[in-house]
Amino acid sequence: MVSRREPAAEVAARWGGGTLLIVGEPGSGKSRLLADAIAEASERGIGVVHGRVEELGELAPCSTLLEALDLRSEPEGGDASTRFGPLVLERLRAALERLTTGPVLAALDDLQRADPATLRILHTLHGLLADRPISWLMSRSTAPNACQAVSLFDILEREGADRMTLAPLSPAAVAALTEDTLGRSSDPATQALAATAGGNPLLLTELFAGLREEELPREAARARTPSRLRIVVRGWIDPLGTTARSLVETIAVLGRSLSLEHAAALLDTTPAALLPITEEATAAGILIVTEHGLAFRHKLVADIVAAGIPSSVRQTLLDQSGVLMSSERVAPARLLTGPASTAIDAAIANGRLHEAEEMVRSRLTEHGSLYGSAELRCLLADTMYLTGRGDEAIHEAETVLAIPDLPGHVRERATLVQLYATARLTDDGTARAYAQEIIDGKDRHGPGARSAALVALAIAERREGRLSRALALSESACRPAGAGAPTERRHEACLIAAGVLVDVHRFDEGRAMLRQARKDMFGEGHLAWAADASALEARLELLAGRLDDAVTEARRALDLAGALNTPLSVAAACAVLAAVALRRGDLQGAAHHLGEKSEGAAEARLRHALLAAQLAEARDGPGSAMSLLAELPCPLLLTLEPGAGPWMVRLALGTDDRAAAESVVAAAEALAGANHEFPALCAAAAHARGLLDEDREALALAAGRAEDVWARASAEEDLGKMLAAAGRRVDATESLERALGTYDDIGSVRDAARIRRRLRGMGVRHRHWNYAERPVSGWGSLTETEHAVTLLAADGWTNPQIAEQMFISVHTVAFHLRQIFRKLSIRSRVELARLATEQTQNGSDPPSGGRRA
Repeated sequence: MVSRREPAAEVAARWGGGTLLIVGEPGSGKSRLLADAIAEASERGIGVVHGRVEELGELAPCSTLLEALDLRSEPEGGDASTRFGPLVLERLRAALERLTTGPVLAALDDLQRADPATLRILHTLHGLLADRPISWLMSRSTAPNACQAVSLFDILEREGADRMTLAPLSPAAVAALTEDTLGRSSDPATQALAATAGGNPLLLTELFAGLREEELPREAARARTPSRLRIVVRGWIDPLGTTARSLVETIAVLGRSLSLEHAAALLDTTPAALLPITEEATAAGILIVTEHGLAFRHKLVADIVAAGIPSSVRQTLLDQSGVLMSSERVAPARLLTGPASTAIDAAIANGRLHEAEEMVRSRLTEHGSLYGSAELRCLLADTMYLTGRGDEAIHEAETVLAIPDLPGHVRERATLVQLYATARLTDDGTARAYAQEIIDGKDRHGPGARSAALVALAIAERREGRLSRALALSESACRPAGAGAPTERRHEACLIAAGVLVDVHRFDEGRAMLRQARKDMFGEGHLAWAADASALEARLELLAGRLDDAVTEARRALDLAGALNTPLSVAAACAVLAAVALRRGDLQGAAHHLGEKSEGAAEARLRHALLAAQLAEARDGPGSAMSLLAELPCPLLLTLEPGAGPWMVRLALGTDDRAAAESVVAAAEALAGANHEFPALCAAAAHARGLLDEDREALALAAGRAEDVWARASAEEDLGKMLAAAGRRVDATESLERALGTYDDIGSVRDAARIRRRLRGMGVRHRHWNYAERPVSGWGSLTETEHAVTLLAADGWTNPQIAEQMFISVHTVAFHLRQIFRKLSIRSRVELARLATEQTQNGSDPPSGGRRA
């Protein structure tokens, strides 16, 4: 055996003939050793024959030897024994003999890639030229455990050749290499990183050279590997076939050895089909076969490969691996996370969702058990659901539920999250079938999952317009299954029931259900739903005509959502604020609130779309609003907003689209017919029909039965307009006066202004300003009307446009602008726009009203 430190050229020169076989793993320095020997032999005047089998193998048998001797291949013809038999052997022997007028070094690299014909001829040449002054240097990789080159080297060694095995560098050699390359002793971080190279000279050399070139700090050693080292590893991986690369990347992500069966399952193939793929990866020196299965030869290579895979792909592989590892399971009782799970659950309940998610992700990286990871993923799904990431929550829950033999409480929680997320955050209809399956198989599920299934069915019934059924299901979900039955998360069912009650304008019952929801959530310390309760109460106050209270609750919902990171309630709260702004004539404020991202439940997104259409109608007329409504599902929209039906009919008639108006009326009447026990729906249907058919009795019925205060005033207004058109001036004035009184009472300024203009046209005048204690100058001195004019002017509206919007004359607009300029000490609309923007950014409230004159 020849020492590694002895230069190969000196061995060759001293022998004047002989054979040295060099073996080692990829990157161990075989090619470098041959290159040094070739360079030294050339300096000494020794003839050199150098051949290397490329990564893709030989183009044709013996092509490496022919090219090394500068011989061209013979034209194809005859059989293989003719082309690669005695004639080729004779040509190669003759060429080598012609070179041996003096010493010759024949260096042949990477023979593990050579085909059997080349290796057989090489062995024959070696024997035929044994008496010539040829020193043979041959290298091969130890990575392929079975290849023809192994047999050749064994035969040559038996015939007298020396073998040099390039072993991994020792720790002392690694330390010396570190100091030589980096110019400093090895620090702990660099030592730890170097240890993952397994003493491989190429990896270590490239690592240290990269650290030096990129000047990476010592503490960054584990955070980022040098780019030149990543290029080396990529050079090992890229030549692999697609399946072999997938195998390597999968093992890198999992970070441990992988049985052939498990690898085959992950790659959707069979262990037998995976054998040649495994041989390819091991032949490349990347993987090795251990008693536990397939593993990386060097951890450093595994880390680099894993780091190059997108995080979403890594997560999917980890999820898939967890599901398929059923054969490696142990008793669940030993694998659950225990106190850690309790701490995370408490953080979720208290609304510390960001903290909870960080805790989950931190523990997932270090948790090795299947069931423990499943429980952690349940908690992660819950935080995703509460923070509005429905698709991610459903994916996590489905991943957990795919694991066989889950502990009961883990399966229950995953089922709960999947049901709620699917029912509330998607509208693809899958929640109903899943919920029904749980109800039908009640023995397999606990009370929590059955309650969630009832809620999911209630949401589905609500979307399909069967509100009585939806209310019955949601109220059933709110009731405990029996004495002593757990009420955990009952508040979610109570919130759904309260939402249905508010939709059908049963406000007292809705308030009672909201009180129950808050009692449950605060009793359990489950604060994460507090913002949802406030957003729902804001909607209740809006429909009840208490606009100031609606704004207060909506802002409380936004504050809670921001503090708790629960965006599901943001869209609902912003919809309330936008509706209030519209009724008060603050179009800029309405646009601001609708500009918030409308995430969350499908119902909230639909309400946003409706309000956007109403804002478009206020700004640009009915045509622009109709284009926005064209894609909205009318039946579902009327289920959530019954009062929108009459507005949609009025809009369609205003654009001469009677067919669209008839479609809305039909949908409203179908909804009322299916839910005749709810007067609000019947009133809305009567209002829509009255507008379509110019039916005064239907409008009077709607005005008398509507429970939404604003909807009652709207029906009175439409009735007054119709009576005026029929010449019944006294009756028309009475209806319009009733509508005006209601609009004034609830603070619906824009609607009140519209009726005042109509009454003025009928010869009835109403003063429309308020007395209030205000400063003499400054922003706070503006009246409500002046404030509204200010916002429209700052938004670029002309005086005629402002007059049209506020239902006043152009002269009155000019008067108000003069007053505004005087109070604010400004002279132009540019200054007015700047002040208005500053006040909006500062969150200033509009001026409050005083006693009405």
